[in-house]
Amino acid sequence: MGLFGHGSSDTEPTFMRTFVPILAFSLLCGIVGPIFLVAYFVIGDPMVGWMFYTGLAITILDVVIAFFIAQFTYRGKRRRFELEQTGRLGVADVLSVEQTNVQVNNQPMMKLKLRIHGDGIAPFEADKRLVVPLMHLAALNARRLAVLVDPYSGQFEIDWQRTSLLAGSAPARFTDTDTGREFDLSGQSDALMEIMSVFKNNNIPFGGTVDLRSNPVARQQVMDIVRRVGGQPAGRPDLRKVDYAAPPAPPRSPSQRLAELEAMRGAGNISDAEYQAVRTRILGEL
Repeated sequence: MGLFGHGSSDTEPTFMRTFVPILAFSLLCGIVGPIFLVAYFVIGDPMVGWMFYTGLAITILDVVIAFFIAQFTYRGKRRRFELEQTGRLGVADVLSVEQTNVQVNNQPMMKLKLRIHGDGIAPFEADKRLVVPLMHLAALNARRLAVLVDPYSGQFEIDWQRTSLLAGSAPARFTDTDTGREFDLSGQSDALMEIMSVFKNNNIPFGGTVDLRSNPVARQQVMDIVRRVGGQPAGRPDLRKVDYAAPPAPPRSPSQRLAELEAMRGAGNISDAEYQAVRTRILGEL
C-alpha cells in the first residue's frame, strides 16, 4: 500500500547525532576561525599572534552557537520521539488562524486556536504559535490537523506528514494482494485516521510503500477499513439511507370538495356569503 513522503524515523535521537552535523555547518559558516588557527601554526611568526587569538575566539564561538542550537533541536526531536512512542494520535480542529507578520526562513509564523480530541484523549482547547511549512499551508484550509498528544500532560505536537494525508494533499492508495484490487482513499480523513491508528498501535512506520504481509493482524485491520470505505465510490449515495418524499396525494374530486364545504358551513366555520362564493367557483370548474 502506498502512503506518502518518506515517513518518520523510529530511531531514538541522541545529542551527538544532532550536535555533529550542526557543528560542521557552524564551522563551515565561521570557517575564518579555523583558517586563522591553521595559518598561525603554518606561518609560525610571533608577529601574527593576533591570528591565533582571533581564530580561537571565532572557533569557540562557532562551537558554542552549535551547542545551543543542537540542544534546542535535540529537545524537540526527543519530545517528538517520546510522543511517537507513548502518545496518542488525535485530531486538532482549527478554530481560528491569525497571522503574526513574522517569518522564519521565509516561512510564516502563525497563531492557531485548536480543539484537540481523539480516542483516549479528553477534548481540550489550546493556542499554539508555530512556524507553518509552506508546503503545508493548504492543510490549514481543511481545518483538521493530525496531532500526537500526551494524554496525561496535554502536551502535543502537530504531525505535518499525517496532516497531509488528512487534507488530501498526499495520496493514500491501497492494494489488496488477494484480489489485486486497488483502493484510493486520498482525502478520506476519518478512514485514514483509523488506518494511521492501526499503524501506530502496531509500531509500523508509515510513509512510502508499506508491505503489511509480514504483519497479518495489522494487515487484516487495515484492509477491513479499506474495503469498508473503498467498496463504494466516493460521493455515491447509500440508497438504503435516502429519504424519499411521499408521492403527492391525488386531487380531490368536485363532489368531495362540495361535501367538505357543506361540512364547514354546517359547523359554522364559514359564512353564507363565503359558502356561496366557493360553491360557485367549484361548480364553475366542472
